[in-house]
Amino acid sequence: HGMGIPSISIMLHELIKLLHHAKCRDVTIIRIGTSGGLGIEAGSVVITDTAVDSSFRPRFEQVVLDDVVVRSTELDKDLAEELLTCSKEIPDFPTLIGHTMCTYDFYEGQGRLDGALCSFSSQKKLEYLRRAYDAGVRNIEMESTAFAALCGMCGLRGESC
Repeated sequence: HGMGIPSISIMLHELIKLLHHAKCRDVTIIRIGTSGGLGIEAGSVVITDTAVDSSFRPRFEQVVLDDVVVRSTELDKDLAEELLTCSKEIPDFPTLIGHTMCTYDFYEGQGRLDGALCSFSSQKKLEYLRRAYDAGVRNIEMESTAFAALCGMCGLRGESC
């Protein structure tokens, strides 16, 4: 689907329209993508229970016409548990359930120091990442809030890993 909220939003709108016109029922959508882990073993898979924004809030905020619309980003907890159970069947496959933080930017938005711009110190980055970890964030990426909001609004069982 490409990178970031705009790309996944376009893809999901098209997919959801296709599912509707094909009269599909009881659909489950699982998004698998890359992310950066936070305080977890390298190579771990994080099954998202809730997608959070950069302020650790479980919400997707979008401007629709000139209104700011806020949508929930809770994902299907039963599906998360099912996927975690399945992961136990594979040896040496570290898997956990946690919050996924969604950012609008790969560099400054994710606290990276190696972009073209950097408006913060290494110390401020580490303080922010500690607060994120304490809030339950276990990985960071750029699509999960839009994915969770669209699945929820359309009544689709969804999960992001």
